[in-house]
Amino acid sequence: MSSHFAFRNRIPLLLACALLLVLFSCESKDKYAGTYKAESRVTPKQAEIVIELKANGDGLWRVEGEEVAFTWYIKRGELRVNTKGGGVIVGKLEKDSIHMTLPNMKTMTLKKVQ
Repeated sequence: MSSHFAFRNRIPLLLACALLLVLFSCESKDKYAGTYKAESRVTPKQAEIVIELKANGDGLWRVEGEEVAFTWYIKRGELRVNTKGGGVIVGKLEKDSIHMTLPNMKTMTLKKVQ
C-alpha cells in the first residue's frame, strides 16, 4: 500500500518534467511567422515569389497571382514545408531569412518583410 501511495505522490512531478521536456524540444512558430519575399530573380521577367508563414502552421506560397496552401513546422533549426503532394521542402533558417533549394532550381533566399 505504501509503494502505491509513493507513486501517486510522484505523478505531478513526472507530469511537470514531461511538460518541460515538450516545451523545450519544440520551437515557437510565432518567431518565424510572417511574410517572406525572394531576394533575387533568376531572370527579370521571373515572377515575384512570396511565402506567408502563419503562426498556426498554415502557409501560402504566392507566384504570379496564384496561391498554393501548405503546412509547415520547425525541426532542428530548419523550416519544413509539407506540400499537398506529400513532399517536404526543407529550408535553412538564418535570422530573418530562409534559404531553400527547390526541385530543379538554384538555392533561393527569402527575406522576412513582415
